[in-house]
Amino acid sequence: MVYWKLLAITIFSVWSFGIKNAFGQSTADNIRPVGQLCVAGQACVGRQTSASDEPVIEVGSASNNSVSSTSIDNEPLRDSGETISTVPTSGETHDVEMRNQGSDGVMVFEPSVLSVQVGDSVTFKATDAGHNSASIAGMIPSGAESWNGGMSQEITITFTEEGTYVYQCTPHLMMAMVGVITVGDLSKNLDEIEAAAADKKSEFVMEQGRLDSYLQSLR
Repeated sequence: MVYWKLLAITIFSVWSFGIKNAFGQSTADNIRPVGQLCVAGQACVGRQTSASDEPVIEVGSASNNSVSSTSIDNEPLRDSGETISTVPTSGETHDVEMRNQGSDGVMVFEPSVLSVQVGDSVTFKATDAGHNSASIAGMIPSGAESWNGGMSQEITITFTEEGTYVYQCTPHLMMAMVGVITVGDLSKNLDEIEAAAADKKSEFVMEQGRLDSYLQSLR
């Protein structure tokens, strides 16, 4: 009986050794966990892997559960300190009346001299019929747009160029019905305006000093 037990043990040992050598690992190795599973807040299960093993998978880690820095529609969230640009508001609107009689005499614009800022608008009102507002060629800033209003019609002009503008009532130019508007830096073309005024007033049959007095009030 003892002989048969020793023979069985010897055969089993040889068979186990052969299987381990054939497959490079023992039966115990086959049932051993090949990695380690760690759950946040719980103990890890399995063996610690070496540098050559598969990486440890962490379920519920901060990297997997962190909140994205994008909004629901995948647009980046705005910083609360971000500066939002605003669209500038329109400029102020001023009125100039076209009159048969005013503080400066007959056939005048009132006010006759007006100062505004870039972006402001001026509405020429037909307070009295038979007048218009028209810029005078050579007496507005370089790059500024000219205008020519209809007879007895209201017209609004927006000024986008700095400088001095001289305008007229076309049918009453001989009566020196002119006006002056300054926009921002009036000195931009004031010298040129004064030189042109010396020729322009030769067309006046009355009130020849009116335009000169308007320009001198700007100095």
